Amino acid sequence: MTTPTPAREVGQTTPRDLAVPATKTAAMRYLAEQAGHGYVLFQHGEVPADRAMALLEKFDDRYRVLASRGARDHARLRGRSSARLVMFPKDHEPHTWYFWLLATEGDGHLPAAGNALDSRNPETRLRWADQYELVSRPVRRRSGELHHVWTWVFTRKSYEGWQERLKKAAGRVRSSKERKPDYLVQQVDYLRAVPGFQGINRQKRALVLEADIPAAFHASLNLRALGTVVDKRLAIFLDGRTLRTLVAPKG
Repeated sequence: MTTPTPAREVGQTTPRDLAVPATKTAAMRYLAEQAGHGYVLFQHGEVPADRAMALLEKFDDRYRVLASRGARDHARLRGRSSARLVMFPKDHEPHTWYFWLLATEGDGHLPAAGNALDSRNPETRLRWADQYELVSRPVRRRSGELHHVWTWVFTRKSYEGWQERLKKAAGRVRSSKERKPDYLVQQVDYLRAVPGFQGINRQKRALVLEADIPAAFHASLNLRALGTVVDKRLAIFLDGRTLRTLVAPKG
């Protein structure tokens, strides 16, 4: 996996830059992995593409979001907070970018900020818009140490939207004289395309069961395969895909 571009050292003139995940699924996977590494405090928002580089520089100056891995480890060993920045283009609005400023617990500006949220708290979970939210399950290691396993799930609003669409689609099949399943097939295909994180996959199965789709259509809809599990062997970052290259004016 390619790591984000490190911050420039004192005296270095190379412009600061940030690696951008290859896909939306890759970005979601990276956010979950960072939560698992202790980056559980966060701020989030949106920024116009033409202000994205300025935001990166501001956060790097204040929180050292581009620090090297060694610098992060050094800070955490001494009880100081370490920060990361994740950015990705907003769905269907490429001129707007999402950002998540992540931090570990410890001494530092972000943990002390009054507007820092804790992703472990059900009331302040880290979200991807209104679509998905990151949830954790506490697990005790053999050593007795407690850690959290993270996955993505639909938000309540998103889940209820899927419930309504699938029940409507299944109802059309049951009540139609011709029993044309076009709308049902479309909705199941849309559901299948949703990123296959463990938590989401459990919800996909629950949604299909709740919709009460007639058994005669199960085979043709391939309901046993509602999406594959996210492949963690795939690279999260690709060489050359950085914030600067993606937001720089063309021409």
